[in-house]
Amino acid sequence: MLNTFLSILPIFLLIVAGYIGKNYFLLEEVFWKSVDKLVYYVFFPSLLLLDISRANFDNTGTSTAIVATIGGTLMVAAFIFAGQYVIKVRNDLFTSIFQGGVRYNSYVFIALSQSLFGTEGVALSGVFIAYMIVITNVMSVLVMNHYGNGGKKSLQDTLVAIVKNPLIIAALLGLSINMIGLNITGAIKQFLGYLGSAATPLSLMSVGSGLMLSMQTCRTIATIYAVSLKLLIMPICTIILLGLRKQTRSKRLFTQ
Repeated sequence: MLNTFLSILPIFLLIVAGYIGKNYFLLEEVFWKSVDKLVYYVFFPSLLLLDISRANFDNTGTSTAIVATIGGTLMVAAFIFAGQYVIKVRNDLFTSIFQGGVRYNSYVFIALSQSLFGTEGVALSGVFIAYMIVITNVMSVLVMNHYGNGGKKSLQDTLVAIVKNPLIIAALLGLSINMIGLNITGAIKQFLGYLGSAATPLSLMSVGSGLMLSMQTCRTIATIYAVSLKLLIMPICTIILLGLRKQTRSKRLFTQ
């Protein structure tokens, strides 16, 4: 438990540093937008490409974990829709709750995976991202088109944006290099390593810079609700599905 806390603490401190920097020292919005673009288009793709290309995916149970994570996400989505029929909220607030409940922050996810599990954690998080970005974005667009008040976004536009997503491109490219047995070495490896090393601190500070600690009461309640779904209900659903999947596999092995 102490080791886990010490692994998470630097992530929290970097987010706090980003919040303090944005609100007290580096006030220019242009600076933080530029940092976010660099992280999204350069630093994180470099990190994912390098770590996935050299990862060992044997006996990791990756497919089981992905199925459980997708199932947990769908269960939370169903829970949110059920809650909307019981306690109706404004459509614009409902879309925010839905996205807060089912979507996740790729930056924090990768950083936490790296802090807890090292290079293998980054590689596995990249594989998860490739699946989850597709699912959560498609669901979010469908919900926004039905409940949102703004302009409609077609499913085709969403799929095009997903295909162009630099994190997905890097993850798929890294998997391809891994599967065909190529090794990234020498100057290219060092170059990608330098770029990737900037990903975690800058991404977490960028997350901190976007925090808003002052909101209207209704939005505060909605945020607490969405966070509870994400941090409590979704992990419980995922753990249950992992347990069921493990029991099913054990029964198959026993019958064989």
